[in-house]
Amino acid sequence: MNRSGMTVSTALGALVAAVLVLSACSTGGGSPTATATVEPAPQPSSTSTASPTPIETGSTQPTLPTDCANLGTPETWQQTVGDMTLQSDGEGFVRPAPDGAALALGCDWIVGDATGVLLLISTATPDAVDAAVAGLPAQGYTCQVSDDFGAEFCVLPGSGQDTEEMIVARDGVWIYMSTANRNGRALLSEIVQSIFV
Repeated sequence: MNRSGMTVSTALGALVAAVLVLSACSTGGGSPTATATVEPAPQPSSTSTASPTPIETGSTQPTLPTDCANLGTPETWQQTVGDMTLQSDGEGFVRPAPDGAALALGCDWIVGDATGVLLLISTATPDAVDAAVAGLPAQGYTCQVSDDFGAEFCVLPGSGQDTEEMIVARDGVWIYMSTANRNGRALLSEIVQSIFV
């Protein structure tokens, strides 16, 4: 009796083991399908990592203004040159500039006999801009890096009140402003900030 009880329990154990093996096989049968669906997932992730590259390259380009009537804020523009007449586009003025400079915007405002503002914005290679800045102290300019602009800021004082020449140079851009009997620093600051956003 003991022996027959043992064979029944052994048979039962074998039956349970067979059921477990069969259920494991059916579960294993679902597993390859799950692995096959997971395999294509890396393709979209490799596509998404390539997309940020073009965004980074275009973000450092300066934005140059194209209109003498649309410089700085309306309030600052009005205070600085609002009562003046635009006389010319700045062509033909001989002022310090880098080798190979191309005039992008020129504005020559005048009122009365002795008050005016001249703005010349030019572009050149960064090396030519750096070389031109290095030569300014020999012409009497005082130059330093401006914390406001993150650029070279050079000044040549004139003989009268609010009469000076100012140059801001950065990233292949050369901004020249001269003022006679008018303070142009606030307008220059806003122009520079709009270019190097």
